Amino acid sequence: MAGIAVLLSLANGAASANDDDDDDDDDTKRVLTDPTPAKGWIVTLGGSFQVGPKYDGAKAFGPSFMPSLAWRRVGEPAGFSAPDDSFDYAIYDTDRFDVGVVGNYRSGRYSGSSFRLFGMRDVPWAIEAGVFAEYWVVPDRLRTRIEVRQGFNGHHGVVADLSADWVERLGSFTFAIGPRLSLGSASYMRRNFGVLPAEAALNGTIPAYKPGAGAKSVGFASSLEYTWSPSLSTTVFARYDRLVGDAGNSRLVDRLGERNQFLFGIGASYSFQVGG
Repeated sequence: MAGIAVLLSLANGAASANDDDDDDDDDTKRVLTDPTPAKGWIVTLGGSFQVGPKYDGAKAFGPSFMPSLAWRRVGEPAGFSAPDDSFDYAIYDTDRFDVGVVGNYRSGRYSGSSFRLFGMRDVPWAIEAGVFAEYWVVPDRLRTRIEVRQGFNGHHGVVADLSADWVERLGSFTFAIGPRLSLGSASYMRRNFGVLPAEAALNGTIPAYKPGAGAKSVGFASSLEYTWSPSLSTTVFARYDRLVGDAGNSRLVDRLGERNQFLFGIGASYSFQVGG
């Protein structure tokens, strides 16, 4: 009888242990399938210093600075953004497709900046606002993007920028390179590349010219980002554009400016958590 009691005791202990194991398994499954949502936001502030043409088609270079701002929920991975992307806000966002609103700043062209522009009307700085859409053809590798923007102040035309980027992540480095294509409406092209008869008469060195809508430039852009820590990263980048079509044939470009347009820059960004 004593042996039977010992056996029953061991059996009960084993059953209790199995129940405990089941409880542990249930707890583990509950943690994996019902996690507590991460709270708070990761805000990224940054800016870039760049040197490029003073205006579309210019031969002379000038410096500029562009700030940047981005945010994402805690736990979400940081997405890719090319240095020449305009400032954007996604209204509809999935792993592979984004669509939203976009804004950009364009510096002006002023006759007082060069004696060769004597008689030419000023083209003031412009704000461009519109929409964008981007699609990852190959997830986390090949991104395509289009921006369509309406100009205000300096010009009132429409600009469309199309781009593709191949992205490679190698440890702390992120390298990207891809082609670029820019299109302009007739209003944009006339404002930036056209020459009125009165302007031609005053200048005396270039004839009147009236460009039409179409392709403005083709080129490519490249960037290299290094992530020093989860909070800090730096980027170097470059872009080349070749003015084509009516833009490239403008006397403002082939006589006073340059078809080949180069831009170089360096940027930095700092991320921090808000809330949570």
